[in-house]
Amino acid sequence: GAPTSLADFDLKAQMINYEAHRAIFEGFNAHLWSPNSGRLLWMTQPAWPSTQWQIFSHDYDTQASFYAVKKAAEQIHVQMNLPTHDVAVVNNSELPLNGLTVRARVFDTAGKLLQEKTATVTAPSNATTVATGLDLQPAIESAGVVLVKLELKDSSGKPISDNFYWLAGRKQDYRLMDNIAPASLDVTAHVTPVTNGEGHTTVTLINIGTAPAITVKLTLVEAHNAERVLPAYYSDNYVSLLPGETKVLDIAYPQTAAHGTMSVKVRGWNVAPVSIQVVP
Repeated sequence: GAPTSLADFDLKAQMINYEAHRAIFEGFNAHLWSPNSGRLLWMTQPAWPSTQWQIFSHDYDTQASFYAVKKAAEQIHVQMNLPTHDVAVVNNSELPLNGLTVRARVFDTAGKLLQEKTATVTAPSNATTVATGLDLQPAIESAGVVLVKLELKDSSGKPISDNFYWLAGRKQDYRLMDNIAPASLDVTAHVTPVTNGEGHTTVTLINIGTAPAITVKLTLVEAHNAERVLPAYYSDNYVSLLPGETKVLDIAYPQTAAHGTMSVKVRGWNVAPVSIQVVP
């Protein structure tokens, strides 16, 4: 629906940023080298404060688009090709990868499993390989909006890449996402040892509820005044978690950037804002 507040506008703007920028680079991946041989962004940031078409901004914040580009540009990457709903593995390394396992699951917005496919893949180097296809149209027509979770593991079962999409058949059906139940997250944060002059905070997110948690955003701040710790570099952000899923994120910052006790502010599409104190 239409934004109801400045915070709601920002939330929706960042979701659009994520989807649009990821699609730019995943579209490149889908037709790697033929015909696509490059992608050029007109702007990495505008000359004025903005909520669109940028990956970082005047206030040192990294937009959702930054993490979307980082996701799509992974050296080993799993993605869904949007026009066809094929699931593909992108191998931009110099070595072929054998015995990869792809798992694709489709859910409705309540978290009910609608479809699941797995495939074993051999991924040649410097190429994109289609692993399997999803038949999403019946699910989209039935549910209005579907959520797609992709996972890629190597031959030993180690996770390499994952991805998460929300899709509707008609633009107006995206309003159904307003009805997604609130997610319940268990969030813990602790400081890890300084390495090479950088401090690190490890944040563990666990979805302990029954609803998926969508585009969860972390912000590291000083506990006493909520001022952001700057500069700060997040291993990932705007992440989505299915019920029962865990994600561990690293936040790095110069040792001199943080003073005193810190907190991590957490918010998301269906995650109520909360502040978690960082344990020394």
